[in-house]
Amino acid sequence: MSLDRPTPLMLRRLFLFQELPEKMLADLTDSMWIQHCRHGQPLWQGASTFQEVAYFVFSGIVAFSSLTHRGNRKILFFLGPGELLNLNIMGTCDDHHFGQAATGTMLLCMKRTDLAEKARTSSSLSSALIAHYEQRLWRLSHQLKNTSGSCFAERKLAAKLLKLSSDFGKPCREGLAIDFDLTITQMADYIGIPRETASRACSKLTDLGLVIYRRRRFCIPDIPRLEAFRRQP
Repeated sequence: MSLDRPTPLMLRRLFLFQELPEKMLADLTDSMWIQHCRHGQPLWQGASTFQEVAYFVFSGIVAFSSLTHRGNRKILFFLGPGELLNLNIMGTCDDHHFGQAATGTMLLCMKRTDLAEKARTSSSLSSALIAHYEQRLWRLSHQLKNTSGSCFAERKLAAKLLKLSSDFGKPCREGLAIDFDLTITQMADYIGIPRETASRACSKLTDLGLVIYRRRRFCIPDIPRLEAFRRQP
């Protein structure tokens, strides 16, 4: 773990902290440290660490997942800069989620209990955390709608790719590229379907010219066309 600490200016770059007063930013940075993670590395070791430390994404992308009752991994979100990974800041419940660096990632870390105490004494920080969790809940409800059992795998994949392109898209010669590596296994875990089903869905979208998949990178040549496919009854 690095002993380096972030600066208030670094926090100000993240949406979650942009409305906080300077004194609160300075107070937060005094309690934080920086953690660097390489691509594919778990962000914490064991549930106890995640119960004790709060993690904010400063740069990079994190695959945030849980385990199903059958022990299979389910990727809930791909989270980028400014995202708080923990769902248990106030300690009202256990949080047994997992995080893995989908790219090289820099995290800002602090003791969970320190963050909870600061939230109790600062209305601006508590308001920022509530707004952050509200957005996360909206995303989760929207995601559940797009993963219903009646939705064909191809349209589930299209919905996920459209979301990722919105969050992490970068213009390229062929269209809009999702700017980090994604394996078919990761997409299967993200959608909640077997890998073989995800592979067939990807092949169909590729054959239809809706998606380009090359060297673990997805590119969408025509966003409106893929959106129209996703909305088909």
